[in-house]
Amino acid sequence: MSLDLQVAERQALGYAYDPKAVEALLAGRVTLLPHPEWDLPDQVTWREDPFQDRNWVFQFHMLRWLDPLRRAASADGHDEAYEMWFRYVRDWTEKNPPSKPQTWWAWTDMSDGIRALQLCLAAPLVAERSPQELGWLEETIRTHAVHLADPAKQGVANHALHQAEGLFVCGRALRDSSLWELALERMDALIVEQYDEQGVNAEAAIAYHDSNYLWWEKTLRRIDIERLERPAGAERYRLAPEEIAHATRPDGTLVTIGDTDPQPPKSVRSPFVQYVTSDGARGMAPKDRVKVYDAGYVFGRSGWGENGRRFSQETFYSIGFGRADRVHGHPDGGALTYSGNGVNWLVDPGKYHYGQSAAREHFASRGSHSLLTLEGQVPAKNATVLLHKQTHTERHHEFVLVDNSFRGVRLTRRVIHSVQGEYLVIVDHVNSPQEVLAAQRWQLGPEVTTSLSQHRVELRAGEHRASLMFAGTATDLSEVRGQDEPFDGWVSTGWKQKATATAVTARKHGTSFRIISVLAVGTGKHPTMSSFRTSEPAAFGLRISTGAVDELIHVGRDEVTFPHAAP
Repeated sequence: MSLDLQVAERQALGYAYDPKAVEALLAGRVTLLPHPEWDLPDQVTWREDPFQDRNWVFQFHMLRWLDPLRRAASADGHDEAYEMWFRYVRDWTEKNPPSKPQTWWAWTDMSDGIRALQLCLAAPLVAERSPQELGWLEETIRTHAVHLADPAKQGVANHALHQAEGLFVCGRALRDSSLWELALERMDALIVEQYDEQGVNAEAAIAYHDSNYLWWEKTLRRIDIERLERPAGAERYRLAPEEIAHATRPDGTLVTIGDTDPQPPKSVRSPFVQYVTSDGARGMAPKDRVKVYDAGYVFGRSGWGENGRRFSQETFYSIGFGRADRVHGHPDGGALTYSGNGVNWLVDPGKYHYGQSAAREHFASRGSHSLLTLEGQVPAKNATVLLHKQTHTERHHEFVLVDNSFRGVRLTRRVIHSVQGEYLVIVDHVNSPQEVLAAQRWQLGPEVTTSLSQHRVELRAGEHRASLMFAGTATDLSEVRGQDEPFDGWVSTGWKQKATATAVTARKHGTSFRIISVLAVGTGKHPTMSSFRTSEPAAFGLRISTGAVDELIHVGRDEVTFPHAAP
């Protein structure tokens, strides 16, 4: 026997477990979150798919659901728990050889790495309880290690990380330096690929920035335990908690960009994350009010809870840019979110689930996000929205984005945030060789209600007020809420959970035109807007009153100013 049991002991990272989870498993009840409970059949075929859900099958073949049994047997000598653990693991192994598994999911990437890890951690328990089975366990671990080492079996992004983690522990447990050194080589390359110099993860969903930080932290801890050197790029991931804090809305939840449903950051240990999840009561705020990340994110806010104002009452906005085809991302370059006075007025639609459904197709589409699209045209799957220009002054922050999503059509979006007024001015320009119908969408939060008029949408959430206003030539305004056919007017609130949420659309047609919009939160009233004339060609002037601020803003071709009086 060549298994290193001390490696398995070190890598177990403790034996804490939930007695109720063990009790449920022994009673034949399996819960793979976020899915409902399922009753184990008398004989498992390993082809089960009780909820017709790919994620459930994916988790089922990880065998991680058996881990509470291993922990109970290791920590407290629980005989029944060990018997059940061994029986199901042995049964899975016999019925799912790599050459002829019961289902493709048995050896899919990520699931294979997590299962390999479970097998390694059980070695001391098997040695104690069933020493005659150690040969079988070692052979099973080596089969997994050979599979994980095969470059053709490698996944991408976090799937590749879980595979490298499993291969590393397999190599250490098998005393095979070729395996664990290969795992470290892959981690060296992967961490630089997945984290840029600003500490932003390459997956285009904020929830996965949160999860990847925790996954990498655990994997690097495993390397530390073996007293080996961390990958050269490991310092990059240490910057991630600050980015996660910037991506957290004033209500303490992550902004729902990409495959992200409303949720707070998980258990990231950082004073920045602690601050944004405690309404500023604990931890430390980041220093920047506006942060631009080259990976494709702009996060801005009025403050971090200074000057007698609670953090939860600050104003927040986000802008996305970058490639449309990133892992766990949506084709949402240019999309906006906006929060203020404790209300998420403008939101991204979220994840909902993985698989095929009308809801998933909608939530992952360009047309469900708060940006401009061209009706009747299909955006390019490999489109890129570039952050062309950014300007920062004491009075405003400005961002200009160029969007090549529609062939032959030039789209630009100019977003201006007034520091004093805390409102957004959005200017969408369309230039096309042929006439097009543009639809500028605004996806509101579930709690927001609307009242539409010709150039204005009054927004309300409880006692709070906001306004979405349009300047220039008339646009055709419409709204949808909770519509099933076609599916629209919903946002995701969790796994296969959704809530009705009004979406407002402003439409305009032509070959060269712009749509000018203002989104503002009011203090004791709905904000108002009026226009004033300007002598500069293509420029426009607005007077915006929020109840807290009455401000003039002049938007020129290249410059934004705040005059004391209208010309």
